[in-house]
Amino acid sequence: MRSRLPLPTSLRVLALALLGSCQALPPPAEVQTPLGAVRAATPERAEEVAAMLDGLLPRVTALVPDTRERPLEVWVQETPRLYRFWTTSNQEADGFWAESPGRIHLRETGAGLERTLAHELVHATLGESWGRLPGTMEEGVCDWVSARLCPLNASRLRAGRLSAACFATGGMELDVDLLVPGPPDSLAIEIGYSASVLLRGEDEVPIDPGSVFEVRAGMSDSGLSASTKKALYGIAFLLVDRITERVGLEGLHDLCRRARELGLDEVPAEWFLAAAGLEDADERAWRAAFHEGLGARDLREMLAMYPALLTDTLDHVGGREFPAQGTARVLARIAVGGADEGVEVQLVLDR
Repeated sequence: MRSRLPLPTSLRVLALALLGSCQALPPPAEVQTPLGAVRAATPERAEEVAAMLDGLLPRVTALVPDTRERPLEVWVQETPRLYRFWTTSNQEADGFWAESPGRIHLRETGAGLERTLAHELVHATLGESWGRLPGTMEEGVCDWVSARLCPLNASRLRAGRLSAACFATGGMELDVDLLVPGPPDSLAIEIGYSASVLLRGEDEVPIDPGSVFEVRAGMSDSGLSASTKKALYGIAFLLVDRITERVGLEGLHDLCRRARELGLDEVPAEWFLAAAGLEDADERAWRAAFHEGLGARDLREMLAMYPALLTDTLDHVGGREFPAQGTARVLARIAVGGADEGVEVQLVLDR
């Protein structure tokens, strides 16, 4: 995420003077490294994040074409903020990059702190040519790089991003099989019930996937709801993931260089869609692409993140097959619509 505070030119000098007096106080503990300074509440935490910075930054610049070197500072805060009384969407984020002071702000208790730092380091180091990325596409690049460099957190990122995009663009299809064990002296398993369930998100306002090229969801002043921002991040991540699968990150960067050579301010949306194999995609094609992007490991992570999806789905399906009273011991096999691999869960249905 990026931070921006747009102001009319006539107010900038006054605003800078006022905001300077409202700056958030830096965390007390500081560690200096050859790659930047890290501040946190304790020396131990500052040392820990400094080690992350030293390990991640060279890997980011080695992986991403056209990066720049610049002085960096990282603040680890209880709530990421630039100003003491600042109230923007940044407060919901686990981290953001502030261009003007050249500083990354991280949430002390944020999930996947290393992954968030990697994401923000991409923002901080992208060279001028990447400025041709439209809408939310830069966030997709940052997410893709952070997932690549922090594989232990990659499934959680994929699950969160792609499920949010799925729910906002028509829903997620799950194939559910309830398997009933045979007699105690037999290894047989009988299929009790099979169904396809379409899950929809809490936000009933559908999102046009094409808006990912128009809306800068990562800006602090975007005015978007949390669910809409997550969905746009998910669409951007899907596009970058599919493009890099076909032509690598260098191929994606070539789109930016080509746009610059042609004098274009931004890479045209149709270039991204063609590179991702999604030209002329309708709602069903987009949903299929999201489903394809969610592997069995990602689905397992998604069910762990949102356990109500599992319990509500099994209650919906099991309520049709099993009697209103009594107990049924079953093995549930759940897969994203059309996928061969799925997740198996043993459970007892009490009705």
